[in-house]
Amino acid sequence: MNKNVFKGLLVMWLALIGLDLWLEQYALVAVTGLGITVYSYNSQQVKRLSDESKTSIMNELNEKTVSFVVLSFLLVLIVGLWFNLRTLPTIETVYVALGGLFVYRGLTIRHFVKQRTA
Repeated sequence: MNKNVFKGLLVMWLALIGLDLWLEQYALVAVTGLGITVYSYNSQQVKRLSDESKTSIMNELNEKTVSFVVLSFLLVLIVGLWFNLRTLPTIETVYVALGGLFVYRGLTIRHFVKQRTA
């Protein structure tokens, strides 16, 4: 995916999220699409590096992702129990969680690639 396609998809997903404020239909799927777009664009940057750099970046990324997921789960659990949120729609929560996870992984990959190339 080249930079122009990435920018186009980014604008499209953000427009769909904005459209949700008006129509209340597309934001949850758009968050997931935004996350997948950011992750796939930044993971292509890793493929250009040497095998040793790829391995170390992906190992660091997996460590950070696991700690992020565990801390996020604990935070959601604490907030859910505190405010008695037992009626969260499951599929909507899954879309937002996947989108957030992919955005986090994509931005973390970009950070690691900039560290290695600088």
